[in-house]
Amino acid sequence: MSENPKTASSQAAWALLTEGVTRARIEAHRLEHLIGRGLKMAEQSPEREHIYQVAGDIIVGLPNRLNALKMSLDRTGLALSRMGVDFLESRLPLSEKVLVDEAVQSAFGKAHPRYSDLITKVADRYLQEGPDEE
Repeated sequence: MSENPKTASSQAAWALLTEGVTRARIEAHRLEHLIGRGLKMAEQSPEREHIYQVAGDIIVGLPNRLNALKMSLDRTGLALSRMGVDFLESRLPLSEKVLVDEAVQSAFGKAHPRYSDLITKVADRYLQEGPDEE
């Protein structure tokens, strides 16, 4: 089965964007820890007043800018994940989708209802009609 070049290109672009956002979000998380350590050191320093006099705008501004960056990355990540649902669902067999649903449900308490409903419907239909005869 050959894939449409435009579809393959958009799937590759989607994957690259997703990777970029994920890596940027990880770096933002690391920056958050570094900023937290810096703020703690400034607060505990005997030169606290002087530090705030010369770098107070940076000390106050960094966490705000980082929060805006994280919000933007999270929003973009959510958009990409929603865009990628159809692509990923079309590539995975039903058994893998069920595996993902079970993992998500046990970790986060909510599952993707479509697959369990689909399995139930298929099983019910099979029990009512029997196997297809060729």
